[in-house]
Amino acid sequence: MVVKSKVIKESKMESPDCGLCPTRNHSILQSANSETLEKINNGKNFGIYAKNSLIFKTGDPATGFYFLKKGLVRSFKQSAGKEQTFHIRGPGDWIGFRDALAGDVYFHSTECLEDVEACFIDKILAQHLIHDDVNFQTEVFRQMAKEWRESETQVVSLGTKQVHSKLAELLLTLKKGSGGSSELELKITREVLASIIGTKTETLVRALTDFKNRDIVRVDKNRIIINNTDALLTLSEIE
Repeated sequence: MVVKSKVIKESKMESPDCGLCPTRNHSILQSANSETLEKINNGKNFGIYAKNSLIFKTGDPATGFYFLKKGLVRSFKQSAGKEQTFHIRGPGDWIGFRDALAGDVYFHSTECLEDVEACFIDKILAQHLIHDDVNFQTEVFRQMAKEWRESETQVVSLGTKQVHSKLAELLLTLKKGSGGSSELELKITREVLASIIGTKTETLVRALTDFKNRDIVRVDKNRIIINNTDALLTLSEIE
């Protein structure tokens, strides 16, 4: 069951220093100047969000965006009684980014797949930083272009790839979100996994069983161990 925005702890006083953040070099902060980092440090809010809670939901006012320091989240939307998962995000990623800068409300909901640590940056502060720091502005545009490209790739994938290819691509995405580890702890149900690649749960289970029989992966309860990354890359048809 999803709990709405259950924050375990939120405090400016305990906010981590952006300059010391281990994920800084994998985010749009990597080229930010010292003045920009100081402004973010002084203006952000730091929160720890409980597993299964929503950081924000579809239709909420998009007052800013979140930088993920720790933990995985998924972005999804419900329509006509069905749920579609769009992205899995992890440390170093931004969520609510596009909606905060381009609109007034969040287009997707975001659920914590585990306890999550995230920094909230107000959209007004972000707009000032974009105006004042050319390097930060460039990284923001690069981030937005990356999200558009990912969305386009997902549409093509859902429309043209077979289930095995889409599952292989998803497993590689989860591996990346887990810091490159070949041992993936499933923090989402098989129903959710199926919704990400646009298929039925039964079809996903059959494809996963085929991967297991071919020794591409090993399944151990709620864990998937990737035995052959090269095989997944070939099957995924990632360019």
